[in-house]
Amino acid sequence: MDALGDPTRREIFERLQSGPRAVGELARELPVSRPAVSQHLKVLKDAGLVRDQAQGTRRLYQVDPAGLAALRSYLETFWDVALSDFRAAAEHEREERRMSTQTTIEPITRSVTVQCPVDQAFEVYTGGIGRWWPLETHAIAVGSGGKAVNAVIEPRAGGRMYEVQEDGKEAPWGTVDVWEPPHRLVIAWHVNPEAPAPTEIEVRFIADGDATRVEVEHRGWERLGMERGRAAREDYGSDEGWGMVLSRYAEEAGATG
Repeated sequence: MDALGDPTRREIFERLQSGPRAVGELARELPVSRPAVSQHLKVLKDAGLVRDQAQGTRRLYQVDPAGLAALRSYLETFWDVALSDFRAAAEHEREERRMSTQTTIEPITRSVTVQCPVDQAFEVYTGGIGRWWPLETHAIAVGSGGKAVNAVIEPRAGGRMYEVQEDGKEAPWGTVDVWEPPHRLVIAWHVNPEAPAPTEIEVRFIADGDATRVEVEHRGWERLGMERGRAAREDYGSDEGWGMVLSRYAEEAGATG
């Protein structure tokens, strides 16, 4: 409040909190004249912060509790706003810190059990990928206006994974990083040409009696950037993504078993 903006007036007000004082007493305690003290007291009185009463030949001034309560209520409105703003800022900062320190995105993990031996499950997945991969929805040619008619994984570390389009052109999907038949395959997945870096697909083939459990882990989404990576992971992790791919694979492996 303006009434307490002057340091001398504020000191007078603080001294009055210890008890009633006359103008002369305040003037003796402060380096200001009696008229100056009287003027400051008038401002405080007009603001409702002090009141006066006659006592014999003197007029005593003291803090007005009602005015002080009003001042407290007034200041508390600003305090409530300040606390609310502080809380919002702290929560925003905490969320930004959480996002900035999160450096990885959870991998997609899927599995399917096929009724054939491990070596056959591996061969169907790699050598026979063109027979079962859902090329109508999971191929680069779909986005380019062409048509993909086959998919190929070259059987060696460093080999290519690519689609063959109906005009004979080849479009790269990825690179074979690990080739360990019949148990493990790792592909650096480059299927999105706009992606800043490849994600990674690891496929493991595990004997389960006469059947084979095929486990897929698609990871490294953070390499695309956190926002893009989360969106891509959601798409690939859906039933129309890896759900469809493994369903087609299981059908083919069962048919050839």
